[in-house]
Amino acid sequence: MNATNNTFMKSLPADAGIPASALQMIEASVCTNSGRAVSHYRDVKLNSAFQPIFSLAHRRPVGYEALLRAYAPDGSAVPPPQVFDLAERHGEVTFLDRLCRTIHVRNYLNDSVNDNWIFLNINPEVVTDGRRHGSFFADFLEKYRIAPHRIVVEILENSISDEALLADAVGYYRDLGCLIAIDDFGAGHSNFDRIWRIAPQIVKLDRSMIARAAQQPKVRRLIPNLVSLIHESGSMALMEGIETEEEALIAMDSGIDFVQGYYFAKPGERVSHEIGCQDFMGGLCDRFKQFSAMEQQQYHLGLSPYLECFLEAARKIERGMSMKPASATLLEMPDAERCFTLDDEGRQIGDNALPARRSDIIDPRFAPLRDANGAIWSRRHYFRRAMAQPGGVQISRPYLSLAGASMCVTLSVTIRHAGKTCVFCCDVKWS
Repeated sequence: MNATNNTFMKSLPADAGIPASALQMIEASVCTNSGRAVSHYRDVKLNSAFQPIFSLAHRRPVGYEALLRAYAPDGSAVPPPQVFDLAERHGEVTFLDRLCRTIHVRNYLNDSVNDNWIFLNINPEVVTDGRRHGSFFADFLEKYRIAPHRIVVEILENSISDEALLADAVGYYRDLGCLIAIDDFGAGHSNFDRIWRIAPQIVKLDRSMIARAAQQPKVRRLIPNLVSLIHESGSMALMEGIETEEEALIAMDSGIDFVQGYYFAKPGERVSHEIGCQDFMGGLCDRFKQFSAMEQQQYHLGLSPYLECFLEAARKIERGMSMKPASATLLEMPDAERCFTLDDEGRQIGDNALPARRSDIIDPRFAPLRDANGAIWSRRHYFRRAMAQPGGVQISRPYLSLAGASMCVTLSVTIRHAGKTCVFCCDVKWS
């Protein structure tokens, strides 16, 4: 087999492409070794590895990403990008890509994993240009009797600049019945507009995002919003590259659907049925409950002194005191940034009540935002929740305050003042 494959490769001119009988040529280049489908490409041995993709809700693998494993004649590992660089130099990228997919699917089917997905990475050049080298993928699915809905085609979001070619390629795989996944979203110049246009079933968030989230609280706060946007666009979200329990817990806190990474399972030559993974996932869910409860406890513990002063100020206002003197003690606290009152339509009544250290809080670059008298904050969740739950103190998620141009949380509560319903609010600096 190896000699046949090399002879074929050496006979191809640099721009020959793949002949019309692509499937037959690919199959002739694959052999079976110890029950595994393997091949060679220019003296590099090609094999498959599979990494489980877990559903957090189901607590088990629902798919497996097929990964290329390549070895030099001396047995040393050859990184997949180097193998494809070699193919690019010889104009054989389409052949190599199809050869890898064939090996992966044959090995995957050999392990017979119910209806789980197999995630197949397709080279960007092949995604947009492969069909001019002859029909392959539809024939391939029919030959191996694998239902298209079990195939998740992974497309690198940043790798294809021509929008028309990308749309055409996605349409081709979708018409076959395959699922589409956008890979490495969040790396480089990712574009949400493409997510909306392509409408993939799955968006895979790049490893760099979870790594940064574990180091930077600001990034961690953004990931739940990013996942929410992906969900609202009609896609499911997968976090890849999770390597530690901390990263796993952060991913769970974000509302992610699927997870993948060394923490859950390393790639293996065989498709693992993950016996015992229910216990592992169940234990992780228990630790997440503790993690979430501890975070909530710390969150409220840090705000507890402010809540007491905030409620006392609210009671003073209800008894008839004006807002500024009622808020004086609250505004002496180190992280209190401003107090303000809204009418029942969300319009600010009067100006902000600020602490004496105002010059330390207001950045002069944001001077146009200082005067908030009459500003309408009805779209803010802290106003909506306070109106929906009269009398209960509401605490917003951290956000950038327009008034102070800094990260804060807002405490809010409905009160009765001068015979009218109002919402009393206080911004507390959040770091």
